[in-house]
Amino acid sequence: MGITFFRNDKNRRDYRVDSKRFVRIGSQLVSDIQGYAPDCINLLECIDEVAAGRAEYTEYEGNSAVFRCHPGGVTIESLGPVPDPATYTFEEARAVVLQYFDFLAPTREEKERNVVAWEQESGRPFAGRTGVIG
Repeated sequence: MGITFFRNDKNRRDYRVDSKRFVRIGSQLVSDIQGYAPDCINLLECIDEVAAGRAEYTEYEGNSAVFRCHPGGVTIESLGPVPDPATYTFEEARAVVLQYFDFLAPTREEKERNVVAWEQESGRPFAGRTGVIG
């Protein structure tokens, strides 16, 4: 994939892209999800609900962008004065969100802990649990 997540010299979460195409999703993840890995599960659930046909439309609104899942894929749009939307396939968006989740929760134990936190917050099991934890 054309994106890498890392900690910069100020120890902040950051990203580097091989293609400008991934700037919007990288920006959305580091600025809206920040370091709270359970929110990655929110994004994965949005993707899975629409990709599987269980919902026509889902979205996750952060403090700087909205992550919209629709039959055509995933569109991320800035909430600032210049929306500058970017659209990704379900596969692209899922792969990048999983990559960011792996960055935030690199061990199996951390992944499990974050999925459990999401399940407790949402009051239901995460259907994609096996694919996220391994």
